[in-house]
Amino acid sequence: MLRPGYGIPLTPGTRIVMQVHYNLLAGPEPDVSAAKLRVAPASEDLKPVSTMLLPAPVELPCRPGHTNNPLCDRDKALADVKKRFGAGPGSTADLLHLLCGTPIQAGPVQSCDRTVPHDETVLGVAGHMHLLGKSIRITANPGTPRERTLLDIPVWDFDNQGAKPIRPEHLKAGDTVRVTCRHSQQVRDVLPSFKGTTDRYVVWGEGTTDEMCLGILQVTEP
Repeated sequence: MLRPGYGIPLTPGTRIVMQVHYNLLAGPEPDVSAAKLRVAPASEDLKPVSTMLLPAPVELPCRPGHTNNPLCDRDKALADVKKRFGAGPGSTADLLHLLCGTPIQAGPVQSCDRTVPHDETVLGVAGHMHLLGKSIRITANPGTPRERTLLDIPVWDFDNQGAKPIRPEHLKAGDTVRVTCRHSQQVRDVLPSFKGTTDRYVVWGEGTTDEMCLGILQVTEP
């Protein structure tokens, strides 16, 4: 629910796509997912809200002592992602380093800094990771006297990814927003979704047992 006075404008002919991550842990029954929209006529004086996406790379290596899987090699793991999802989505892992200006460096913690293109006000925040996620944090102007924490989830819950309204935070053109994610291979030892699987080098991928690091800001412009 957006706060009163705000809305997401939909032009005539707009299509709304709902993307769902599936597994068969609950059995192969038909899907009953649904979505409800609360709409208002265009004549209402609502301030438009848009979404700013803040993706960051994922470069999670195999654990010491768990490297017998050929997919522990990054190149092979990336080729597997491209095979499963296509060359376009499969190339995201490398393209994110170009977007963020970061080198490819394996490790459980990855981040990305983005420059705010114009003045805007943040009304809500959300994070998105998959099952190996441990924590996610979004900060504005990190390392400066104007540093502000927009989102801090120290213990990630894959089943609780809703956007959270915050006290409006005003950002200026040229400000920096940073998203930082921590992932852990140890999680695969306890979750049913990973039963029978071994460690692999995990990069950005569409599957639930692949990974993502994504900050999401709901913003409005002056």
